[in-house]
Amino acid sequence: MKKSIALNMGMAIVALLTAASAPAFEGGGRKPSEAPLITVGQHYAGQLNNHRDDANYDENREVALWRLPPLTTRDVITIDWHAAPFTRSGFSGFPVCLVLAQGVDDFSWGGVFGKVTEYRSCYEAGPLYSLSGSGSAKTTITVQDTNLSSSYLEFTSYANETDPSHLETYPYDFTLGPILHYLAAAIPPVKRISAGGVLHATANLATGLPAPDGLLFSLAVTWAGGGVASYTGVSSGGTVGFQLALPETAFGKQASFVVSHPADGTYQAVTTPKLEALVAKPKTPPPSQCAPAERRTHVLSRQFKRLKRHASHARRSARRALWRRAKHAKRKLRAAQTEVKAVC
Repeated sequence: MKKSIALNMGMAIVALLTAASAPAFEGGGRKPSEAPLITVGQHYAGQLNNHRDDANYDENREVALWRLPPLTTRDVITIDWHAAPFTRSGFSGFPVCLVLAQGVDDFSWGGVFGKVTEYRSCYEAGPLYSLSGSGSAKTTITVQDTNLSSSYLEFTSYANETDPSHLETYPYDFTLGPILHYLAAAIPPVKRISAGGVLHATANLATGLPAPDGLLFSLAVTWAGGGVASYTGVSSGGTVGFQLALPETAFGKQASFVVSHPADGTYQAVTTPKLEALVAKPKTPPPSQCAPAERRTHVLSRQFKRLKRHASHARRSARRALWRRAKHAKRKLRAAQTEVKAVC
């Protein structure tokens, strides 16, 4: 009986030691070269722990690295993530924190991580991001550098515990939302604009290159007395044109012009500062030259046909004189026809 009890106790101790020594790290990589690539919209799960023997940074932190898709300066990324709180008695809060790292490799990532985490606690405002009291957060981060292959999310927890009775694991999960690229828009300064004129705005990316063609922008115009007008324009070569047709109530008044583009799943929202400009009454267009030119062509055509008909019935010197006049009328008719093509 005693032998059986001793054997069972021995097996229990072995099982406890085995459970305590089993690695609790799951998901992500322990260094950049091992980090799995994240796909936008895909749900991921991992697990950290507080075991000192399992730490991969300075014997006091465990870090899981996940590789991000290519990023451009001023991109905005949103991470929807969750974690469970401490379960050990005497502690509260959420042990997992989040860091964005760029331009690191297997040799430099620890130094960069140390600079971010040294003397810092987790805060919702970052750069060492924390969860809210609900255990979830949509952390929004503005990217600082253009980086095509070495940007990472780092999930981290303290891993400095050696007492087997205090060891625990920290599951977490996350989803990366759409990467929104930076978009800039501006209205060149003008002091006066025609109520029937065209207002131009510029649209560029963070790199300074023109925004892609086909992006839809809106123009809002307001003036004293409750006047409101709105127009739309489409980007082309980094420029957006808005054809105005402001009513008479706007003539002679200072108006505010604001161009905007909403977030569309690819680009961030952008709104220009207000442009204040005087709305001028549109100029009366000059009379059309088309109608007079058509009338002249009609008169010359009739004159040529009449002279041609008379010449065909005349004789000798009178016939010759009429044909000369008909040819002269024909030359004038051709010139008038050319003018009609140019102005009509």
